[in-house]
Amino acid sequence: MDQPNPLLLYQDEPTYGLLLKLIFVLAPASLLVASLVFWSSGETSGGLALLVEAFVVGLILWVVCPRKYQVYRDRLQLVLGGPLSLKIRFDNIKTIEVTARLSFSMNFATRLTGNHVLIVKKRGMSVAITPTASDVFVQQANRALGEWAKRPAAARSLSEI
Repeated sequence: MDQPNPLLLYQDEPTYGLLLKLIFVLAPASLLVASLVFWSSGETSGGLALLVEAFVVGLILWVVCPRKYQVYRDRLQLVLGGPLSLKIRFDNIKTIEVTARLSFSMNFATRLTGNHVLIVKKRGMSVAITPTASDVFVQQANRALGEWAKRPAAARSLSEI
């Protein structure tokens, strides 16, 4: 029986834009069609290679696309496809803000929009995401970050175990 995680404070899902949806469908589909064309013309090795490429491209798109953005008591977590996730601990976060400015960052944005959430890290690249409710996500994340910062260092390390 699944119990909700008591450390999970807020969760949001990405909204996928039309352009990204088209890329997800057209990239593997075009490789599949090209594979069938090669296969029907007698080029079985080329058809098989394109079939494998269609599978690999589809798998990569499925694995790297975010499914959920989560705020925990001690970290932010981006749930990706399969068993993968990106965890950003609060001790490595400088700021979390809604912004329109472009920056060099790991981009987990799922739609073209004027504003996105930028998680500026103390070490490493910043992370850009596009939750459905950006303002609410930032408010919840900053509230959790503030509460985490108020806790004594010993209590913070115990909650991270």
